[in-house]
Amino acid sequence: MIDTPGFFCGCDTIYFNQLGKTLYASIREYAPWAHMHFHIFDATQQDIEWCNQRIQCSISQEVTPVEYNQNIEEKKAYWSNMRWVRVLEHYSDNTPVIDIDADCVMVNPLSREQFLQDLQRSWVPTAPKRDQRSLASAVGFAPDNARHRFAELLLDIKHNKRFQWADDQRMLDIMLDANEIKEMDLRYTDYKFKDSSYIWTGKGERKNGLKKGRMFIEASKKFQ
Repeated sequence: MIDTPGFFCGCDTIYFNQLGKTLYASIREYAPWAHMHFHIFDATQQDIEWCNQRIQCSISQEVTPVEYNQNIEEKKAYWSNMRWVRVLEHYSDNTPVIDIDADCVMVNPLSREQFLQDLQRSWVPTAPKRDQRSLASAVGFAPDNARHRFAELLLDIKHNKRFQWADDQRMLDIMLDANEIKEMDLRYTDYKFKDSSYIWTGKGERKNGLKKGRMFIEASKKFQ
């Protein structure tokens, strides 16, 4: 079990190589105290070796189940939902961790003290005007019950229905309504690319136009 605060990223091997390595490098630059764990779906031997050769980096892997392996849409539905469940398998309950998308880059220094202060209670960033308020590009898990409750809701879908895209966002909305997780601003997943944020997300490239997209690309180039 990992007992060092830091970041968890669940992604497939393609996203890991295209984006995850850059995310890792940016975290090493701006938060060198933080541990980084990758859970890679359909990992290659090269992925495993790369992670094992890095400082403050660990890896787990998982083969996509055959029932979700018929097309890329099914794969993405499985990956995007099961990644949250895997946090329980790799982190002790009292270890604060941010589960983050691969298409992110850290852009400002983040101290361990600030990280711990921001994770006194579990949180999810929100966008109130969306159908699903929760932005599942980053979720902060504090030493509370939120990570277990989230996994419980997702496993109920897996066992009784079938994963669909954005199930994780819908379950986080349920948790928000029940006050089982709190709302957070965009400091750890900023698609608006504010100078004061710690982490930018590449989703802004699609949502904020070419100029904003270039800001993310330029920030990422430093670590490639």
